[in-house]
Amino acid sequence: MNIKLVSSKRKRKFALMRWSIFSLIIWFTFIFMTTGSFTKPEILIPLALCISMSEDELVSAVTGIFCGLLNDIALGKLIGYNAILLLLGCVCTSLLFTHLLRKSFLNIFILTIFYSSICFLLDYFFYYVIWDYSNTDILLKKFMLPEFLLTIFSLIIIYPFIKFIRKHFTLRKMHTLNENDALIKD
Repeated sequence: MNIKLVSSKRKRKFALMRWSIFSLIIWFTFIFMTTGSFTKPEILIPLALCISMSEDELVSAVTGIFCGLLNDIALGKLIGYNAILLLLGCVCTSLLFTHLLRKSFLNIFILTIFYSSICFLLDYFFYYVIWDYSNTDILLKKFMLPEFLLTIFSLIIIYPFIKFIRKHFTLRKMHTLNENDALIKD
């Protein structure tokens, strides 16, 4: 059995196409998050986690910082707050899927619930509870909880799309069987 080697030029071409599509998706989700004033999901959280699921730690870190900064800009929060949270979340996701977890929808769904709940609980604590605002329970029930649920369920749309892009724009090693003509003598 021979392993057919894939040229590095072809790998770069496919990686460039894949990351161009990923960056377009990130920009379109940022535009979606900045338009209108209704309750919208924070789509950049599950998007960054889905992208970092199949990448190494450095690429996951860059993806987390970039999506976190865009999330901070879109939500009008302190610049770098979500960048640090998504940096840690994306690197941990990459390490978990590299060494411990199988790449499945259930695993990324559980991790998205975990990281989104951390982000929303820290937002609730640092922006409202710590300053002792009144009626924060109404804010939690009417705005933050629906936004949290929309963020979780946006993964249902994002995951198959990212999986499709990764499947069609990532080269795999092809194993081929070649007969050795020198060994076969009739």
